[in-house]
Amino acid sequence: MAALRKYLLILLALSSSYLMQAQDDSSIEYSKFPLKIAIGNHAVGFPYQNSFNAFNPHFSVGTERGLNKNQKHHLFVSSNLGLIRNKVIGNTITIDLDLGYRYTHKVGLFIETGLGLGMLDQFHPRDIYEQTNDNSYQKVKDKGTFASLIGIKTGIGYDFSKNSKNPFRIGINHNFFIQTIYFDLANFPIMPQSTTNITITYKIKK
Repeated sequence: MAALRKYLLILLALSSSYLMQAQDDSSIEYSKFPLKIAIGNHAVGFPYQNSFNAFNPHFSVGTERGLNKNQKHHLFVSSNLGLIRNKVIGNTITIDLDLGYRYTHKVGLFIETGLGLGMLDQFHPRDIYEQTNDNSYQKVKDKGTFASLIGIKTGIGYDFSKNSKNPFRIGINHNFFIQTIYFDLANFPIMPQSTTNITITYKIKK
């Protein structure tokens, strides 16, 4: 019981310290382009299908720009540069531009959704060869295959800057997108995929 009381006192002290910091941050000027970093897992399939069957790391960095000044019902455009490592379908570099909407409650909780368009460069998961004039095969450099993508993004999280001067927003995002073309266009005219990420947004002070 003594240890429990000590733990509760420490938790109360930390909570009190955090609440004392909670104040109006309207005097702080932030850049219009925050830094967004996402780390998560990539999967092949429709939304939430095979999301955690295997670990295929995904990383992206980007930013966003608000389209209105209403922070409760916020419209924004975001751009992201991503990297996917997948031994089954190949490694991929992605660039996308999204139109999004975010609802943020006064306590800091938020939900968001968006539609995205982009392009990608995908590299074969194995060595590739081409036939020579003497009917033999030689290994060639993989320059990647360009394709387009269209996606739907959803997310939920907490905005720490809502009630304090901590310039962070953290959330869990699920991004579903369809790729076309794929390597084997005859059998796979489209390739449905998704990423599940932890996303941290840092508001940069001017």
